[in-house]
Amino acid sequence: MTIARDALPTSFAAFRDRHRGATVVVCGCGASLGDWPGARALPPGLITIGVNDVGRRFTPDYLVVVNHRRQFTPERHAHVVDSWARAVFTQLPDLDLPHARVVRFELGRRGGTGLDDPRRLDYTDNSPYVAVCLAMHLGAARIGLIGVDFSDHHFFAATGRHRLNGRLAGIDAEYAALAAACSARGVALVNLSATSRLTTLPRVDMGAWLGGLRPLPAPRRDGRRVFFVHYRFLSCGTVFETGLREAADSLGVVAEHGYWDEPGLAARIERFRPELILVVHGRRFAQRFGGRAWRARTAVWLLDEPYEVDDTAVWSQRFHTVFVNDAASLQRHRHAHLLPAAYAPGLHRPPDGAGPRRYRLGFIGGGNPSRQRMLAALAQAGLLDYVVGGPWHDPRLRALCISDKLPADEATALYRQSDIVVNVFRDRHHYNRQGLPGTAMNPRVCEALACGALVISEPREALCADVPELPVFRTADEAVALATHFIARPEERARVQAACAARLAGATYARRLEVVMDISLGSNAVAEVAQGEEHEPPAESTPAPSFDDDWLGLGGAVHPVRDGAGADAPQILVDPGTARGPALERGLASRRRFDAVDLSFEVRLSPGACLLAKVHQGDQVDQASNSYHLLMDQRRAYLARHQHVFRQFDPPQQEWTALRLVCVDGVLSLYRAGRLLHRVRDGRLTGGFAFVGAQGGPVWLRRVVLAPATGAVLAAVARETPDPRESPSQVAAGDRLRVLRPVRCGPPRWTIVTTVYDRVECLRQCIASVQRLGFGDFEHLIVADHPDPEVMERISVLVDAAADPRIGLYELPERHNDWGIAPAAAGLRLARGEYLSFLSDDNGYTPDHPDPLMRTLDADPRLGFVYSSCRYDGRLVLNHPVPRPGRIDLGQPMFRRELFEIHLGDDLPFDMMAWDWHLVDTLMRRGVRWRHVDRQSFIFRLAKYPQLMASRQAA
Repeated sequence: MTIARDALPTSFAAFRDRHRGATVVVCGCGASLGDWPGARALPPGLITIGVNDVGRRFTPDYLVVVNHRRQFTPERHAHVVDSWARAVFTQLPDLDLPHARVVRFELGRRGGTGLDDPRRLDYTDNSPYVAVCLAMHLGAARIGLIGVDFSDHHFFAATGRHRLNGRLAGIDAEYAALAAACSARGVALVNLSATSRLTTLPRVDMGAWLGGLRPLPAPRRDGRRVFFVHYRFLSCGTVFETGLREAADSLGVVAEHGYWDEPGLAARIERFRPELILVVHGRRFAQRFGGRAWRARTAVWLLDEPYEVDDTAVWSQRFHTVFVNDAASLQRHRHAHLLPAAYAPGLHRPPDGAGPRRYRLGFIGGGNPSRQRMLAALAQAGLLDYVVGGPWHDPRLRALCISDKLPADEATALYRQSDIVVNVFRDRHHYNRQGLPGTAMNPRVCEALACGALVISEPREALCADVPELPVFRTADEAVALATHFIARPEERARVQAACAARLAGATYARRLEVVMDISLGSNAVAEVAQGEEHEPPAESTPAPSFDDDWLGLGGAVHPVRDGAGADAPQILVDPGTARGPALERGLASRRRFDAVDLSFEVRLSPGACLLAKVHQGDQVDQASNSYHLLMDQRRAYLARHQHVFRQFDPPQQEWTALRLVCVDGVLSLYRAGRLLHRVRDGRLTGGFAFVGAQGGPVWLRRVVLAPATGAVLAAVARETPDPRESPSQVAAGDRLRVLRPVRCGPPRWTIVTTVYDRVECLRQCIASVQRLGFGDFEHLIVADHPDPEVMERISVLVDAAADPRIGLYELPERHNDWGIAPAAAGLRLARGEYLSFLSDDNGYTPDHPDPLMRTLDADPRLGFVYSSCRYDGRLVLNHPVPRPGRIDLGQPMFRRELFEIHLGDDLPFDMMAWDWHLVDTLMRRGVRWRHVDRQSFIFRLAKYPQLMASRQAA
């Protein structure tokens, strides 16, 4: 139940029942919030509401701020200011937050429980009380509190005794009344904190309560016909057969099952007439049946990747669709999709009752040197109670070995009797010459967690990302320390186990089968099977499927939508399945490479889907190759190069959105609905392929247009971003500038614009301060407001004497005398840098001025501008943490260049003396985020205090 940011209403009343029936977690700042896993990877439908500075722990869907600014320390308020919640709810008319959506409500009665007024929320002295009322306003059906403790300290620091300790009894009674009001409306309000001092709310275990959301029922596939071909694994036996049988039954699939070596298997398959043949493991099946043509779609689930990828890649192309357990080897197979390990809820379930378990620590799996070392260390420490599998060469492990193998039900019973299961990955790569490292979890992790055991594990990238609470070790000593710690702390063990199990709640065989069927039996495949055609397996040399003259369809995910009744343009469905992760996108790849490209299209996202549009991608089909890319889903949207994010944006609604990416001469521009969202000069990628596709769910495309960025496109970009290196007539067409000395360097990261009239000696000091900067990737544009010819000549001599190709000199054709606005605007339109600053002729910088500002902007793409502190006229320091009139000079900020294109029409539309403050204020009012960097590196009236120029000021 995720709502895109642009889709949110602006009025409080319009939020009424927006999340009707949802489960909501209200998060305070008490110590127990440290146990909260956050919203990532928790079951869909979960809404989070935080208060104050919970953002330092995780980003909630909504934030409630009812405290005045003076009630926060500066450090705490910084986390409120930087919140990335979808909306901030407050009753304060003057709450100073640079947030895109601040929603204001009215306060009702203190301690009230009235939930019917669409304009008001009742309150008490405790902010989460208001957040609970907001959850009711949103239509919640279940509400859980975490971090509402009233105990000493907050989750982020030892902050001392709770300030409302003396009011606890009264607040507890108010929560009791609120819970009763919720109950009367059929809403359950519970306390998820084990340490909260509230006594009137039902206290429930967080893992069990979150478990009430799982397993989520999968959509049924009644009547679909699938034949499963199984394989007996050495270490886990028939567990995949058990799980897939349960999955087929739960989805209503008409299924038959057989093993690859069963006599008469081909005849059984033909008699059953399936729509899909799903082969588990696949090697033996491929060896037995070779290139046989089947009257059905075929799919294989490869479960030993990447350890055997050199072998599996040889024969996997014989199947129409390939599913791999690890994303590491996706690019080695045609038509491949990620399908991770799973558990079967009917088999893998916690034991009945809560009594003590028989074993403290155990392991089930094959033997290898890494496992031998880790397990032997645990045995030496007296912590290991059993092992299964092997062979084990260490005598201590042989003594603890229960069996060399166990049936799936007996292995599950053993997990249910264990407090802790240890996980050590394979270290033998039988067919993996490239040494691709494994990234994913194995079945042991999700199976043991589902059985109620805690898993301690070696780390892996995908495993740690999906289950961040999972305790991990890298050495045998760390494994012994972890096991000792959790054996001695049963309550903590149970809490961590519940959080880990909740992360993998959806990893069921039913969900995996649902993905297989959705991908393998797309609309085209179903139509072909229904006609009874025989399908030859795709040969290794088969090219990627054709789409049209401009595009190739990759991954079998692209389908023209023929039923377009009512549509105003032909549509394309890109349905890549539900898998998400690095390089898992599927869609349209351009047939040709472009040095300059113009890509435009309209897109509509389904819930859970993620759009990826790319230009200058290094490889036509390898989605891991470098590119400039736009990523959009319901929670986030950004433009980036590889892992460097240029800018984040509000994500789109679930409606048609027009987008355009233009990349030409090192300038990347993004437009939405014809409006420029971002422009950046990068130049790192000089050419490549284009791509439009998706992962995580289907997207619809229409009006897809791909063309070289030549002719009119080049001219338009040139007009929007003039280059001072060109001739005066080319550069100054809009401002009619005289170009006295053009900049003669490539596009820089930073542009400094200085305006001047007749203060030549001041300008000399200003130029000297810029030339002494430690950072050198800049251009310094000096624009004169048409002074007397004699003065202009002196300025020209001064600039020529600087002999710096980064410095350019320009003159307006007539005098404006408008507080420097006209020459500053002319300099703005000449600016080529990613970042922009305005530096008056009588001011200057210390040598270290730009570095901390640029690092701050680079580190947080949400920020629009940052500003330093100012040494003002040698008398005082301007270091106000919030921009205010008279407290900030225009020379302090470093802006992102595109702010002026996006918000101000690439102009400075002001006509007053204090235009510098009005510029900053306009950007803030339009939701532009900012940050103060407290370094005294800007000098006001430098010519009066030249001795300050060379100083380096610490923060």
